[in-house]
Amino acid sequence: MTINTAPFVQAFLTFRRSVGQAVDFTDVKWTNSAVTRERFERLMKARAALNDLIPAEKDADADAQIAEVIEGLAPKNGDEVTLQEAEWRKVTTLLAAHRSLEQIIFEANPLRLAAIAQWIEVSPEALASVDPAGVIAEVRELVFQQLVAKGVPAATRVRDLTADANLVSAWRAVLIEALEGAVSLGTMSRVARLDPEGYAALGIDENLERDIHIDAQVQRLDGLRLRHDAVAFKGA
Repeated sequence: MTINTAPFVQAFLTFRRSVGQAVDFTDVKWTNSAVTRERFERLMKARAALNDLIPAEKDADADAQIAEVIEGLAPKNGDEVTLQEAEWRKVTTLLAAHRSLEQIIFEANPLRLAAIAQWIEVSPEALASVDPAGVIAEVRELVFQQLVAKGVPAATRVRDLTADANLVSAWRAVLIEALEGAVSLGTMSRVARLDPEGYAALGIDENLERDIHIDAQVQRLDGLRLRHDAVAFKGA
């Protein structure tokens, strides 16, 4: 993970703290309706502040990025063609000896992985399948994973790009949902899986009772239809 998620954590905590202060506001000198409207105004200010901190979606198409890496494995001259052909012949010999293609991929060096990625289209496994495109895609995905495991720079770069995009997307969803109230379990679970440290810093379990109270008060304020200029948040 190369993304620093601390700003997302801080944005969420600051927002929840501001919302809590908003719904708790009271003043014995004010009428009930005035207190309610002030609470709502403070809630909307907190939402506007959070809206400004929601990260933009990172553009990283994993499938396209992986395809680019695979295409980069294609031989670029006669010597590379000869080397890959030799590796593919070894692969077909191993397959004929009843070695599984998955096992061969797991044990392959980068040159053999390149050969498999290029020649899988004409392999008996692909040609005999009712879904040759599916076989090719699955094999190339396995090849990509092994290239990452072996530290091939082009593959690790794509791994990092797509991982960062997924992480930003997860936090973006949390902050967008927080604007309107309670964040869904599925959205929180995704952050917990991708960024366990960031999730732990939110203190969800410790603040559960307080959060339930805040969310109920937010829902009540929103239900009063006091909005005169709703926040046009970045998820729209």
